[in-house]
Amino acid sequence: MSKLFIAIYRLIEKFKIFSLFILVVILLISAFFASQLKLSEDITKILPDTDKINNMNFVYSNSKFMDKVVFNISLKDTTKSNPNLLSDFADRLTDSINSRYVPDLVQSIDFAPGQAEMMEVYNTVLSNLPLFLTEEDYKVIDTLIKSENIENALATNYSTLMSPVSFITKKFIAVDPLYFTPIALNKFKSANIDNDFQIYNRYFISDNKRNIIFLLTPTSTNKTANNNILFDGIDDIIKNLTKNDYADIRVDYFGNAVVALGNANQIKKDIIITVTLAMIVLILVITLFFRSKRTFFIVFLPVAFGALVSLAMLFILKKEISAISLGIGSVLLGISVDYALHIYSHFRQHGSHRLIFKNLSTPVILSSLTTASAFLSLYFVNSEALNDLGLFAAISIISAALFSLIVLPHLTGIKKGQSITHNINWIDKIAGFNFSKNSVLKLGIVVATIVLFFFSKQVGFDADMMKNNYMSDELKQVEQRLNKVTNLSKKTIYIVSPGNNPDDAMENNNITSKLINKLIDEGTIQNASVVNNIFPSQSEQVKAINRWNSYWKINGEKVITEINTEAQALGFRDGAFGKFEAWIKAEFKPVSFDDTGVINHLFLENFIIETDTLSAIINVVKVNNRDEDITKVYDTFNENQTAWIIDKRLITSEFVTILKDNFNKLVLISISLVFIILLLAYGRIELTIITMIPMILSWIWTVGIMGILGIEFNIFNIIILTFIFGLGIDYSIFIMRGLLLEYKYGIHDISSYKVSVILSGITTLLGIGVLIFAAHPALRSIATMSIIGILSVIFITFTLLPAIFKWLVTYKKGLRNRPITLVDFLFSMWALFVFVSGSIILSIISLLFRVVPIPTKAKKLFIHKLFRYLTWFMIYMNFVSKKIIINPNNEDYTKPAIIIANHQSHIDLMLMMLLNHRVVVLTNPRNFSNPIYGPALRYAGFIKVGGDYESIINQVKKQTDEGYSVVIFPEGHRSEGGKLKRFHKGAFYLASELNLDILPIIIYGQKEALKKSEFFLKRATAVTKFLPRIRLSDGEYGITARDQAKNVKKYFEEEYYKVATMLETPDYFNDFIKKNFLYKGPVLEWYTRIKLNLEDNYNIFNDLIPKKCTITDLGCGYGYLPLMLNLVSKDRDITGIDYDADKIGVANHCAIKSDNANFLTGDITKVDVDYSDVFIMNDVLHYLPEKSQIEVVESCIKKLNGNGLIIIRDANKDMVNRHLGTRITELFSTNLGFNKAEFKLEFVSKSMIETIARNHNFKLRIIDNTKRTSNLIYVLSLL
Repeated sequence: MSKLFIAIYRLIEKFKIFSLFILVVILLISAFFASQLKLSEDITKILPDTDKINNMNFVYSNSKFMDKVVFNISLKDTTKSNPNLLSDFADRLTDSINSRYVPDLVQSIDFAPGQAEMMEVYNTVLSNLPLFLTEEDYKVIDTLIKSENIENALATNYSTLMSPVSFITKKFIAVDPLYFTPIALNKFKSANIDNDFQIYNRYFISDNKRNIIFLLTPTSTNKTANNNILFDGIDDIIKNLTKNDYADIRVDYFGNAVVALGNANQIKKDIIITVTLAMIVLILVITLFFRSKRTFFIVFLPVAFGALVSLAMLFILKKEISAISLGIGSVLLGISVDYALHIYSHFRQHGSHRLIFKNLSTPVILSSLTTASAFLSLYFVNSEALNDLGLFAAISIISAALFSLIVLPHLTGIKKGQSITHNINWIDKIAGFNFSKNSVLKLGIVVATIVLFFFSKQVGFDADMMKNNYMSDELKQVEQRLNKVTNLSKKTIYIVSPGNNPDDAMENNNITSKLINKLIDEGTIQNASVVNNIFPSQSEQVKAINRWNSYWKINGEKVITEINTEAQALGFRDGAFGKFEAWIKAEFKPVSFDDTGVINHLFLENFIIETDTLSAIINVVKVNNRDEDITKVYDTFNENQTAWIIDKRLITSEFVTILKDNFNKLVLISISLVFIILLLAYGRIELTIITMIPMILSWIWTVGIMGILGIEFNIFNIIILTFIFGLGIDYSIFIMRGLLLEYKYGIHDISSYKVSVILSGITTLLGIGVLIFAAHPALRSIATMSIIGILSVIFITFTLLPAIFKWLVTYKKGLRNRPITLVDFLFSMWALFVFVSGSIILSIISLLFRVVPIPTKAKKLFIHKLFRYLTWFMIYMNFVSKKIIINPNNEDYTKPAIIIANHQSHIDLMLMMLLNHRVVVLTNPRNFSNPIYGPALRYAGFIKVGGDYESIINQVKKQTDEGYSVVIFPEGHRSEGGKLKRFHKGAFYLASELNLDILPIIIYGQKEALKKSEFFLKRATAVTKFLPRIRLSDGEYGITARDQAKNVKKYFEEEYYKVATMLETPDYFNDFIKKNFLYKGPVLEWYTRIKLNLEDNYNIFNDLIPKKCTITDLGCGYGYLPLMLNLVSKDRDITGIDYDADKIGVANHCAIKSDNANFLTGDITKVDVDYSDVFIMNDVLHYLPEKSQIEVVESCIKKLNGNGLIIIRDANKDMVNRHLGTRITELFSTNLGFNKAEFKLEFVSKSMIETIARNHNFKLRIIDNTKRTSNLIYVLSLL
């Protein structure tokens, strides 16, 4: 990765003008497309995309009365009333609003119906009365057509007509003398603004004459810019009107548009204040830290570039984006600054562009991919706004990362060759502190994580968006005053019937209205505005007409006769009520909404939604705030497929469910994507898991602290948690990069990475954390989560990540010669579980046996058998480790003996008990007090060694008399390094005194499975070799115990090194070399495996080279061959030389490198090599011109010690058929970056080597051990 960006850097340096032109073109094209992108202000796009929420959005977006703003005009002294003054003020206010803002900013102002409109309503109802009458209404008509009621009604009519009444009234009486029409008119009361209001002039006024109400409909609720102008203007009008004549009047207004405007204004105000504050502090921090005025502006260039490119890409992909996504995304873009900070802080530290690319190109690209994938996971959440946010953030971050690596290094402001210096400041001091070495901090993290994990379970999901609304104290007071006057702003349930068109919706609403009416009768619903109760559907109208006709067919003649008779009696002229007769016999027809005229305008259109694709009828119901009533309404209409329930509480419940599902999906997808990217990048699941640990723990901390503080999940802090997730991964990747470089090259530069992480944390906290001072709850929520998350992720990353990684590759003595792998860890944990559980079971059985009435010897034998089975299982369950037992004499411990063995690991005890259960061990007194296995050891007769051996001779004799052999480790304590320690005389004293054989057992390899200094089990090859028994009485090894110990140790050591020589072959050390290149990059790890396999573990070189000699390897690369030769024999002094400093750095920092293996950086054509017994040129000469090849070989000949060897392994270009395979392998080797090629490849010829050997009187031996390549091994030695 670094080589690619170095090449790009050099290319840009070479063609600066052209590169600048390309950058400007990209910026101009991006700016053009970005300017074409449309922004959607629809805040509902942030809501999840589900049927219920989509239904709610449809209703809220298209209904007329839900966008209305309620104006309440009253006197400041609420105990007084002055309706004329209130009405006069309302006239002047509405006239001013109407003249200034209708129709541009105000769609309409709704007044109470006037007298002319009410007369028109009366006339419309009268003309279509049958349509408005239900079956229940005919029971009232039955009463009205009774003789006495007809008589009373006509008498009243006569009195009315004798008074000065209008012509219209006379007309109505002539048509409807019995007052059927008021039956229908009473239904319109349900559509009134409130039952406690009446009409006064053209307004609704409260019954106590203290409050006048009118409604205003803005052109749009969500266009805050327009509404800002509108309500600022209305405030000015009110202010001017109340200066003089209307000083005692107060005007309150409230509605969705007012709340939305308050939110928008407060957010703008908060962001302006906090961002200004943040920018000032950021400028100071960055400028002072980098000691450069322009640095601040440069580090923000990637952010601007990333945002611009992202907007351009979004235009190409979508054409429109949610404004709220862009707003939140711009806040989250602070993460893009991190890449510039990393580059600048590293350049400040080293002043080298090459090191910038070497150290940062991989982590910058990796972190941008992981962070982008975390944001892209939002694309899987069913919310359009969050989808837009994920896409915007992901494109921005990747673009910013590329800009940082490609453009920013050219803007560092340091000229080539110019040295840089920096003063140590407080950030450097914090970065220099080794958090990972503080045991208290590590323990604190573990304890805190456990505690916070339980608190995290208490965090719920709060989907109530209203809690994240900002309402000023003044607006809250307005809402409270309005609630006291009217129920317009109170909680209401909307039952909506959809349909393909208004008529279809009305038909569906028939069922809905019946259910509502039923709930009203039951007392569940207190009151309701139901459209069908006012105006029936077409099918119901047909039924109503038929009902009317049927009714009058039966009752018509009788009623007409009674009316005419009574009319004559009262003095009416003949035929006075002929219109009534014509009316009841008229041919009525169904009417549409439009046919009802003023009724539709006053009472219906606010409850009707009509769009091109869908229509709906809204029914407004009000219930007591009791759970059982609300639940009953929900249950009733949830079963009704033709109705939607639009209610804050139900939608909240739906939102919570969706939010939980989306949150879980978000976490799963984010972690999965990040895991896959890290796994591909690192090539090791161990590094992937370790890198993710700080992120996971910081997540637990953040959510746990939320639980402590009582903060719930909401749509806003879920977004910010994604941001913290990305930051946590970023910080872990960069710190891991520092640790990997330190492990790979021995470069101690972790503080540079810490500095950039601290700077990132500071800038992010200043950029987002300052929102904690905002008044808006959503912004405070974002800030709170950011502060908690960022501080916790930095602290955990600094403390835990280095500690875990160093545990992986080091132990208290230094680097591990084989780092821990996941397989090792799992086997070790499994072994620990088996050991602990088995020991506990044995100890429990031992304690129980004390009271079981069975012979003691039988119980003891049973315990020993259990011991053997447990140790057998412990040894053989590790099936990936090879076990070799060499027992030529078939030793089975049947004859008691003193068993002696070398001691390097706790595994030694298990190996001793593997063949036979009749074994006891002399062990440390501490083991007897161990609560896990101590009781079992005591019951089994293990012998405690606390003083001299004379004190335990009787115990040993007792065990051997019972047929048990006694294991003694004569070294006393476990040794390290593979060398035997001095044998103590105790074992030999006991054997002599008790006339017992000495049974020597050699154990080899177990030190690699379980080192003395740790309790971690790893895979290893273990050899157990039984030597012949020794009779000390024969005198072969001396007379005294001291001499016997010394001589047996010498014999034992000889046999021990025979086993070591047998085992320690290149094939054995293959795993050591492979494991030494773990965690040094997936490509290098793969290359190491391939190289060792192709080279057959360098067996042929090991066979050719003496075990004791001085060796120089020219072109040693990563040092595989020198390391292998040195591992097989420590008597080989080896020097490896290569001109690739990175490879030499890797070789020098291998754990298996000993003091007599040295690696140097140098050009083999120029370096002055020391005298050596062996010179090796393995696959190196073909990288040099032929002339240089000859010079290098001849320089080695000059420095070759007597009887020395020169070993050359290279291709023979004369082998045409096989040479193609060689060229292909070298093509991959050079093009993939494993080997550098300064010159054109020139492969060696056999004839050239023969000529060199002949010219210098050297014997030449050629070994051809390959089949697919032309590689030969040339061995030159003196004749």
